[in-house]
This record gives sequence, C-alpha cells and structure tokens, in this order.
Amino acid sequence: MKNEKLKLWTGIGMATLIASSGAVASEHKEKHHDDMMTSGSAEGGEGGEHHGGGGGEHHGGEGGEAGAGAAFSYFAAGGEGGEGGEGGEGGSSAVSPIASDGAYVAMLQMMQGHLMAARELIKAGKVADGRPHLTHPWVELYGMVEPGLESRGQNDVSERLELLANQAGGVERWSDINKEFQAAWVALEKAVNAVDSKNAQSAGTVSRVVLSLTKQAVLEYDEALEEGRFVAVHEYQDGRGFVSSARDYLDSHQATLKKQNREAWRDAVKALDELQKAWPSAVPPEQPAVPVANVYSAQARLELALAPFLY
Repeated sequence: MKNEKLKLWTGIGMATLIASSGAVASEHKEKHHDDMMTSGSAEGGEGGEHHGGGGGEHHGGEGGEAGAGAAFSYFAAGGEGGEGGEGGEGGSSAVSPIASDGAYVAMLQMMQGHLMAARELIKAGKVADGRPHLTHPWVELYGMVEPGLESRGQNDVSERLELLANQAGGVERWSDINKEFQAAWVALEKAVNAVDSKNAQSAGTVSRVVLSLTKQAVLEYDEALEEGRFVAVHEYQDGRGFVSSARDYLDSHQATLKKQNREAWRDAVKALDELQKAWPSAVPPEQPAVPVANVYSAQARLELALAPFLY
C-alpha cells in the first residue's frame, strides 16, 4: 500500500504537494484573490465588501456570474473520471454546473456550509456575526450555480435563498429565521439528493466534492489572517462552515468509500480530523490554532489520502 501511495503522488498537482511543506504558503497568500472563486463584480463597499442583492460582504467571492475558480479545479477538463483537472491550479474556468454533477453538488454543499456557519453563530448568540452568512448563498454563490439548478428543475432553491437573504437583516434570535432557514436547507438537500447519476455517487466524485470544499476553506483561512492574527472574521467562519460541510458529505458517503478502499477512507477521515483543528470554535481565537502553512499541508495530506479514489 505504501508503494501504491508513493506512485499516486505523481498524479497530484505539484502546487498542492509543494504547499504540503509550507514553503509556498506566503505565495498562496499573495495569489489568494486569483485562486479563490471569482465573483461577478469586483465593485463594492468599503474594505472590499460587496452588498449586492440581499446583502453580505464580498471578499474575493465563492462564486458569481464570472464562474468557478480554483477550488473547483478538481472538476475541470475531465476531472470527474477523466484525465485532467484532478488537482491542478488551472483550468477552473471550464467547470460547468450543468455538465459537471460533481461541481454542481460542491456548489450546493458550499451554500450549505455558509448556512451551517450562520446557524451555529446565531444559536450561540452571535447574531450580528451570523446574519451575513444567511445572505452568502444567494449573494455570492447563486449566480454561479443557477444554470445547474435550472437545468435540473430545482427552481425552488432560488425563492428560498432569496427570502432568507432578504430577511437576514431583521434577525435578532434564531426563532426569527428558523422557518425560512429550514425551507432553504430542505430545498438545497432536495437539489443535492436529486443528483443520483452513477458518476455523481462514485467515490471519485465524492472525494472531489470534499476536496473542493476543503480547498476553499483553506483559502478562506489564509485570507482571514494578517500578521498572524484573524482580521477578517467572516472568512474564518466561512472556512469553518465549508470544512464542516465537507465532513458531513464525507460521512454520508462512507459506505461507498469503504467499499472501494477501506484504508484510504480511514486515512481521509484522519486527515480531515487534522484539518478541522484549524477551526476550533465559531469565533476565531486570538491566535491561530494552526499556522497557515500547516493548514495548507493538512489539505494536501487529505488530497493524498483520497488519491486512491481519484486516479
């Protein structure tokens, strides 16, 4: 098994592998806005905030009309069961939520990651922090995933997310938004569950969904830091939501992964456990629990652990 894993290293994107040593973490920081999913507009309020639609800050974006970015590169150019795009940094512009079931599901799971962050914060009494996350699926991601939703007849998602975003500003306690939240969550779950193709349910596609979410989580973590302190709280919280969504998705498909390669599944669970340590709480700690270079390394180790499902 060790020899097999060593061979798999050659199939993983070199930038990811180099990052595993922590040597290029600072370079990732400088390239962050290019690497994150691009948004439909770079214009916005002070401090890079963009309050289009229902509100919420724009910080490099997870989506928008311009299309998918680096976190979805696992699905680019044949990345689902094909030869290209399984871990490289480029080619993400070719990702389509219509053509790629995996990318489409990853986008929906990312929406759920935002909602998970909102729910945790509001229920913990951090209402002001939680409100913007209620808007993010609609403001930051819907423009990117909309073609996939429409092509699959999942039109209920639009109405639910827009209503949630529009009512976010008036939330003072969880009971103010619980009904609308549950309706949006159910609509997203329905959209995810409707993707039942053999390819979408394969261990490879499941792994790529998990990796897209965790890659974006790491980029958010990096963006949240400045001189060793968290200065962009929402980015940290986004990352926590995405990695939590990745955990739920991996756990919900464990039977598929175990059946194909039980050892690889165990390794992936351990790697994800290590990655999640970077987000010990909903509100960021005074000092990072894990240095950013080590967070990149942890995501690279997760990619290595899932490599037997990818190639």
